[in-house]
Amino acid sequence: MNQEPISIIDVKRDAKKLIKGRLGTAIKINIIAIIVTVVTLSMMTFTVYAMIKDTSLMSNADVSSTTTSLDLNPSEVIVSVLQDAAGLTFMWSVSWTIIDWFNKPEKNPRFIQTFQIFNNGKFPQSLLLAVVQSMLTFLWTMLFTIPGLIKHYSYAQTYFSYKLDLDAGKQANALTDYITRSRKIMNGRKWELFLLDLSFIGWHLLGILTAGLAYIYVIPYLNATKVAYSRRLFKLNNEANEEQ
Repeated sequence: MNQEPISIIDVKRDAKKLIKGRLGTAIKINIIAIIVTVVTLSMMTFTVYAMIKDTSLMSNADVSSTTTSLDLNPSEVIVSVLQDAAGLTFMWSVSWTIIDWFNKPEKNPRFIQTFQIFNNGKFPQSLLLAVVQSMLTFLWTMLFTIPGLIKHYSYAQTYFSYKLDLDAGKQANALTDYITRSRKIMNGRKWELFLLDLSFIGWHLLGILTAGLAYIYVIPYLNATKVAYSRRLFKLNNEANEEQ
């Protein structure tokens, strides 16, 4: 595996080049992701406010009453995993549209392409793969947040590996092979991708300060940057395989 560092500046430059002068198209194919982000931000803000309010009301309560229960309701776990998988499946479809755009930058993608995962005849398999990935991430998170975060980055390239096979008209022997490929290709790269995410902290703060308005630009930019990173990562991996 080629461990040549991938420059954050370079992948951001790739993303900016793609959407330059075509922000309207970028917004169009990311519009649902933008709406979901803004709604999620609003819900998180409300939740934090409610928690702060509840904490102030419980300040004089018995310590034992504030003990967190580790008991898990199986139905709640299933719903949570399915919700995460559904969101993951849609985000894959949006990312696949951006991949197509990078492959043919002269052709602006249409909004309907963001639903390609439902039209390629592979939706059941795609959803199942997303469920497996979400379940694995959930189980690792149960071991504490850090292992879950690490696995989140380990599995971050599943969508790209799967897309390559879909475009080539083939499929791995098992859907979990795509998760395995992602884990292998991200070996030694997780910190690198984490730093890429961290580089957007200022943009996220701007999104919060503008009540979500800035996300109209931030989400298309962020998603294009993530795809640009994956493209460079798989290119390096392919070059390393050819040298062997």
